[in-house]
Amino acid sequence: MIRIKLSLLALLCSFTLLVNAQQENKLMAQMKQLNSERDPEKSVALMKKIIADNKLHKERDASTMNMLNGTVALNFLRNQQYKEFEKYIGKINSKFDQTSYMNMGADILLREKIDPVKAEQLSKQTLDLYFSYKDDPKAKPKDMPEADWKRFMDFAQYPYYDTYAAALTANGKFKEALSFQEKAFNGPVEEGFGNSIERYTLLLAKNGQEDKAYQILEMMAKTGKSSAAMNAQLKALYDRKHGNTKDFGEYFGKLQESVQASLKETLQPKMKDTIAPAFTLFDLNGKKVSLSDFRGKVVVLDFWATWCMPCIASFPGMQKMVQQHPEVVFLFIATQEKEAGALERVKAFMEKNKYPFRVLMDKPEAGVYKVVAQYKVKGIPAKMVIDGKGRLRFVSTGFSSDSELINELEAMIELAKEQS
Repeated sequence: MIRIKLSLLALLCSFTLLVNAQQENKLMAQMKQLNSERDPEKSVALMKKIIADNKLHKERDASTMNMLNGTVALNFLRNQQYKEFEKYIGKINSKFDQTSYMNMGADILLREKIDPVKAEQLSKQTLDLYFSYKDDPKAKPKDMPEADWKRFMDFAQYPYYDTYAAALTANGKFKEALSFQEKAFNGPVEEGFGNSIERYTLLLAKNGQEDKAYQILEMMAKTGKSSAAMNAQLKALYDRKHGNTKDFGEYFGKLQESVQASLKETLQPKMKDTIAPAFTLFDLNGKKVSLSDFRGKVVVLDFWATWCMPCIASFPGMQKMVQQHPEVVFLFIATQEKEAGALERVKAFMEKNKYPFRVLMDKPEAGVYKVVAQYKVKGIPAKMVIDGKGRLRFVSTGFSSDSELINELEAMIELAKEQS
């Protein structure tokens, strides 16, 4: 499955980063504000202000206008004001952008448990609209090469199938859901999103294909890519297969014996050997912290932001790593935060979630967030592993599942220790 199914916030995690690495301009700051607004009427007023302040033109600035209308539409959707949602979706002048926001909307309705019935209806409409223009040459943007457009359109169908399968599952239509979930994978199942694989194996079991589900879950555990939900499914199927779970712990332990060795073998050729850029930042208590303070120890940098959903999703796994490796220094660098109230916002987030992390604030200088720029981070969350000699050894971007994160970092840390 092509990993392009992103929520609007996740999309902004990478998009905003690219812009802000150079300059957090007024328009992008306003777009971030609009994205965080949840009151539909206030979002309409803010959209009008953005258009007026930046003198946006319907045709000249079509892409920006589409993003504005799509964001406002999603706010009405969250409040189940479906006519207003359709009104603003209708203002989007690109069918591709329309399907993108419709798919995001269906995902929101499911993820936030607002209205699974409407989610099913909307995700079906998304697929119907997608196929209505997929092969229409008039739908292609004038400045996009035909080969790129065709490749882009081929990829787009997978997240649309995935959302529809999720909606059908939520509404108890397991047989139909399975057929669409199978269409959501482009390539090996194990390359899909964790939640898609979880749903697929669940649907297999519900449709009488427990052996196939068991094989997939077993393979995911063997390769260190299983999530907690997958492991729970595997345990339940093990129980059905053997009549009890008495020996499940031993069985599961054997499955994971080869994970670290295999990962180290895969990661070793990818190991970097460059000087880790030096930096000095302030922690949440105003104390100066420098990378050089930790010479002789393996250091893991985690670049994140309070508005970045994948970053936050990775924190339970990172918390386990911090607990398991007291000998390793973990520095959580908060970056790309809107300047006004950034320190208070990050502090409040940490206190609310009770994460015992050592957090540093990456503040902008002349519009550039210095440390994230020094490390050439292209998207967050991003993890950097530095050995005891101050050499940057690994860079890992994104988040899939706790198990994959933990297994990968374990292997990277061990390899970094060997170089220290």
